[in-house]
Amino acid sequence: MFMHAMQGHAAVNDVLPGDFFPLPPGQTTLAVYAFDRKLHGPYVAGNKLLDGEIDSDVLAVRAARFFQIGQTTLAGVAVMPWSNSSVTPAPLAAVMGTQAKGVGDLRLGLTAWLINDKATANYLGVSGMLIAPTGDYDARQVLNAGENRRRYALSAGWQKDITPKFLIELSPEIVWYGDNDEYVGNRKLEQRTSYALTGYLRWRVSMAWHVHLGGQVNRGGDTRINGIDQGNPANNNRLMAGMSFFLPEQQQLILRFARDSDIDNGFRTGREFLLRYQKGF
Repeated sequence: MFMHAMQGHAAVNDVLPGDFFPLPPGQTTLAVYAFDRKLHGPYVAGNKLLDGEIDSDVLAVRAARFFQIGQTTLAGVAVMPWSNSSVTPAPLAAVMGTQAKGVGDLRLGLTAWLINDKATANYLGVSGMLIAPTGDYDARQVLNAGENRRRYALSAGWQKDITPKFLIELSPEIVWYGDNDEYVGNRKLEQRTSYALTGYLRWRVSMAWHVHLGGQVNRGGDTRINGIDQGNPANNNRLMAGMSFFLPEQQQLILRFARDSDIDNGFRTGREFLLRYQKGF
């Protein structure tokens, strides 16, 4: 559950199908993510200002440990990303920076399941996450692997079987942002609270193979630079489709394609391919 900083106005935590399904206490999972993204823009008020592109490759490792306190199942999560992004053409690169490569910001989170009813296949988890400014950051350019500021995300995830073959997943998110006092030099970047809602409809083709369709709505998150409003709140939507494969020995593989269906401000995701491999211990 994470997102690369250059993906404008998308949810901070990229939720995948099954992320809010509680595993038994004592279970540990280790997941490796690989993203390949192509972003277009930038857009302002729905208009494309430049015919620019950001090519971004992201790798991340995510570890989770499930445990129990009283009757409540919890999971501690840590995520460490690495990214390599490049900008074309030259006029856009002159503004943003030509390339950014390095370690991203460390993410630490805790999820607690308020509903964990296997009899009715009804699950509700609430998650808090701190994103610390530990990533590589160059104050001379906009494009960076890290963001040089703290972020605090509060999210929830509800998963419910509709029929034995179909299930629904909904995940709202609220994110608060700290300030970056070294934004392109000594400028101060502030960002208002952002909101997102991610949803999936999943079809169990078989016990070992699931197909999903999803969408995401993003709002808020407009910024100020040195106290001047930029007038750039999020008003963009995403579409996702993919498959999950459940392999022997607690292994899982998820493939997903995503793109922005519309966007007002920021960079539009023209295409995104995701591959995630997860192993349980």
